[in-house]
Amino acid sequence: MPNPPINPNWITTLRLPIAPVTVAFLCYGTGWSLIVAMVLALVLEITDILDGMIARRYQTVTKFGKLYDPFSDAFCRYTLFLGLYQVGAAELWMLLLIFYRDSAISFFRSVAASQNSVVGARMSGKLKAVSQAIGVQVCFLFLMLNQFYPQQLFVDIPWWTMSIVTIITTLSFVDYFIGYLPTLRAAWSEKPVSE
Repeated sequence: MPNPPINPNWITTLRLPIAPVTVAFLCYGTGWSLIVAMVLALVLEITDILDGMIARRYQTVTKFGKLYDPFSDAFCRYTLFLGLYQVGAAELWMLLLIFYRDSAISFFRSVAASQNSVVGARMSGKLKAVSQAIGVQVCFLFLMLNQFYPQQLFVDIPWWTMSIVTIITTLSFVDYFIGYLPTLRAAWSEKPVSE
């Protein structure tokens, strides 16, 4: 198997500084800065797909990469969500629910690992990831359109998009919680480890 043209971890790393730069252009608030922000947000999604695709194609998937990629995803997505909050396209309650969901799932996975249990990825998790990726793009697109074609419809779409993303994310939490419930119960009732 030939070496990949670029180490996938470098692509993952490249995404980290792009996210805050994207938000800087978003918050600048002109039509052209929003176009740049929209393009950068799209680059973040493309590189998210690209790093995993290269790792699988060239069989260079590593344990580090399996942890680094979701960290980068969360870092970038939260950064963009905070930017959307700053410009009024998202509410604090939306960000809190999204943050609580991801924090809870990380905790559930840690508990499962402590129990030597593996709970596989669930369809709701994939749906959550897709809805967040598409939702961010829709928000950026309509924020940009509103600068060039101010209409009430364009103003409301980002907020409603984030509302839908938040609902899907919250339902994903419920699904994961039900899936992890047996493991959580077992861990909760675990006897103390004797010294």
